[in-house]
Amino acid sequence: MMKNNKKGFTLVELIAVIAILSILLIMALPQVLNLYNDTKEGAFITQVQSVYKAAEEKFVSDQLLPDAAGSNVTYCHDNKEETNDLGVTNDDVLYKIVFENGKITSIMVMDSSYLYTSPAVSDGGYIKVSDIVFDDAEAVSSTNQNSIACS
Repeated sequence: MMKNNKKGFTLVELIAVIAILSILLIMALPQVLNLYNDTKEGAFITQVQSVYKAAEEKFVSDQLLPDAAGSNVTYCHDNKEETNDLGVTNDDVLYKIVFENGKITSIMVMDSSYLYTSPAVSDGGYIKVSDIVFDDAEAVSSTNQNSIACS
């Protein structure tokens, strides 16, 4: 009598395993992509907040100098020029921060993916670091990629 030595998997078993793994992958992939996007957005807002804090510190430091520029100052870094550069970012991050009467009234920060523009402030109002949220950011596109200009 012959022995039936069956070793390995049948084609049907392999296809069933591949199908199950494919279904699991399809279900998990959107979650992984959302996690990646959330992390990228969080890193961008942290960058915006860092630029904000650096501008505040530089403004206070500059006001201590004997030849202080006054309470209306703009700190800017774009691809073409720098005006009162903060020196806190690499060349991929552009920014423009406007102080009026000693308070930050306008912030624009852009990297290769996102552009943050602060909401308009009313007369006498100013922007606080806690006001910086990702809801005010947008994806960089061909229409807004040249939004930040120092001149």
